[in-house]
Amino acid sequence: MSAKPVIESRTNPLLKRVGAVAAGQDRERILLEGERLVGDALAAGWKLELLLVDAARESDLERFVGDVDERRLVASGLLDRVSALKTAPGVLALAPAPPSRRLADLEFAADALLLVVAGVADPGNFGALARSAEAAGASALCVLPGGVSPWNPKALRGSMGSLLRVPVCVFDSPRELADELDALGARSVRAETRGGTPWRAFDWSGRIALWVGAETGSTPDLARGFEGVSIPMAGAAESLNVTVATSLLLFAAGRAEGGAR
Repeated sequence: MSAKPVIESRTNPLLKRVGAVAAGQDRERILLEGERLVGDALAAGWKLELLLVDAARESDLERFVGDVDERRLVASGLLDRVSALKTAPGVLALAPAPPSRRLADLEFAADALLLVVAGVADPGNFGALARSAEAAGASALCVLPGGVSPWNPKALRGSMGSLLRVPVCVFDSPRELADELDALGARSVRAETRGGTPWRAFDWSGRIALWVGAETGSTPDLARGFEGVSIPMAGAAESLNVTVATSLLLFAAGRAEGGAR
């Protein structure tokens, strides 16, 4: 175990660094809270700059196996002051924000499925989208401006580790992404509330990039020229929650192991 003393002051520089990340003031690092998320990051090969554990859980300090620059115990109650959650889980870590990735740097199967997220503002919804994307066999998550950061602490927790495992590519504009998808030979498909081809009759073959919009259902103007796919709805329901609708469409594509093709 580290011989360094327990952190006992709220003004400690390490706690200030964590607080800045939690408040969104430090974009060069991401905050991982909870033993599951920290463990998922290490299992996925992420390097951690800092691991902090509540002093009441001293035996956990060395339990996390992986590349960690510094491990420290923190006096009980202090992690509550820097946590992004209402109740601090007693284990948190900082990791360098991952570098921006390009689709051309990744390898894709001939029938790869990619999810494009545009303008989703709620971190819980974003995390759930990433979780569904992984479960449905998506090969990458493409993020457009106007929504929450994929490295938001609540989005990371909501993804249950999926954002640490699925390749995430962040783009400056819809046109930039569309050009990369064209070069990849992927068909861009727009999720539409109404008016698109019904999901069960849609041709999901080949490389597909499924574009989904904000909680209001809107997608970038550029996407209006894409193929549309819709989920028929009964009754007076106007729309589905973005995570529900996207999950249904992702699994309809049939990329999950054992799924219908």
